[in-house]
Amino acid sequence: MELRGPRVLIRPWKQHDDELADDWPPYNDPFDPLWNLPRPSSFSNGMWNALLDYGAYRRSWAVEHGGALIGRISLREIDERRGQARLGITFAAPYVGQGLGTEALTLFLDYYFETLRYHLIALDVAAPNVRAVRCYTRLGFQYIESDWRNAGALFDRRVLDQPVYAPLRRHFRDDARGLKVEFFEMRLYREEWMRRRTPTGAGHHG
Repeated sequence: MELRGPRVLIRPWKQHDDELADDWPPYNDPFDPLWNLPRPSSFSNGMWNALLDYGAYRRSWAVEHGGALIGRISLREIDERRGQARLGITFAAPYVGQGLGTEALTLFLDYYFETLRYHLIALDVAAPNVRAVRCYTRLGFQYIESDWRNAGALFDRRVLDQPVYAPLRRHFRDDARGLKVEFFEMRLYREEWMRRRTPTGAGHHG
């Protein structure tokens, strides 16, 4: 399977891609330690509880641009019977902010809903990751609910004192166990994706 867009190519993830991804430069972003905090095991409503019995495995795809590996798209908590899974995406820092992630996700979601015929895709994203939240919202993902996760020792909370980050402070709070950061649960249904795609006539890629 290969999916080709104007600037990106999506193909199955290969073992040697792990080594290439390990060489990606670090993000120069003080909030980076927050982006991939694990979901608390207790955070799961009834619809997703059943997934724990099914989707222990993960499927991954590589995103290329100009022959270089620039990102990874993954599905976990895969439930083929219900037609749903959880999305994950990671991009190398030099390629963020160029619209490549949106292009790659558009290609992938067409494949997910039209070829694989899945019904629903979910994701969880750190609320302070404004760029990612904006991208997902633009693609049609809708906010469902929030959970609060331990920010961890790698995040320097002093950055929140900087005026430039004042709008993000509402996504943080303290409790007895330390600083917490808000995560959004978001979902996109096939019907909504098709509704958004069909009027443009861009629902199919040759």
